[in-house]
Amino acid sequence: MPSKADPAPGPALVAYDLGELQAVHRVERGYVNEHWIIETDRGCYFCKRYHPGLGRPVTLCVQHILVGWLVRAGFPAPALVPARTGETLVVHDGECYEVQEYIPGGPYDHDRPAHLIAAAETLARYHALVAGFAPPDELCQGDLYSPTLLRANLDRLARAWAVARAADLAPAIGQLVAHTADLESRFAGHGPLPHVVIHGDYYAGNLLFDRDGDHDRDGDRDGDCIVGVVDWDKACWQPRVVELAEALIYFASSRPGLFQHLVYPGPLDRELFTRFLRAYADIIAPTDAELHVLPDVIRCIWLQISLQRLFERGPHPPEALLALQEVLTLANVRIDV
Repeated sequence: MPSKADPAPGPALVAYDLGELQAVHRVERGYVNEHWIIETDRGCYFCKRYHPGLGRPVTLCVQHILVGWLVRAGFPAPALVPARTGETLVVHDGECYEVQEYIPGGPYDHDRPAHLIAAAETLARYHALVAGFAPPDELCQGDLYSPTLLRANLDRLARAWAVARAADLAPAIGQLVAHTADLESRFAGHGPLPHVVIHGDYYAGNLLFDRDGDHDRDGDRDGDCIVGVVDWDKACWQPRVVELAEALIYFASSRPGLFQHLVYPGPLDRELFTRFLRAYADIIAPTDAELHVLPDVIRCIWLQISLQRLFERGPHPPEALLALQEVLTLANVRIDV
């Protein structure tokens, strides 16, 4: 939500011809980049300033090409506003700025079943559409998740928490080593999988819904239609099933949460999982190979990211054993597709 008026992102206002400035509001959104809503006599715009360590101009320009391609194809991505130079990305003192047309919309509601279906269908429509987008080299960055990365996180955590001297933690770490070896064996048997340029951060915070009382052209119930899919700066070339797995983890996790020490609230809710996957498959059917590897990918994501986040807390926190037990709960979940 917009906060009180903040100092304007000066370089962006100078570089773009947006009209006569009326107001600028800082938006508290995200953790590393900065955002503003800019109101002028021509309308409303959304401005983003990338964190200097994250906004590589070459990569961002390629991502802008993707967004422009999606907008022209009718997908609800935010249209980028060109600067006075004609470019959509402005670099000033090593910082990258972009301006988008502002999309008014409401948030995802976990208690609204139609929102789950809309999220699944929109992801499937995106995957079907982006299959025709050739991946530039800048978006090809290697695996996001793999048993190799999982093992590296596990080894790093074991060193940081001095597991060799912590008798209470050693059994749990030993079980996670076994799960990692199992995933290594399973991933080695994975065959070729369809690849696309995934959004990279497809979750509720990046979905905008039409507000109640609006009328959408497709005849969907007011408030249930996605009018914006935003934040494309993590777009990259990956197996399509990776993003499907990420989305299922987010949208189909148990709520309220069961875990106290992990980034994930809990295991998957079977009903939500089935509804999301079916809605996705109504638009674009996953291949047999994708369905076969989906449980392995979900388990790898759960373990790899959980261990990474635990490592970031520092050496052997008081809740270390309870946290590892929660990780093992995820590792032992059986996922039937």
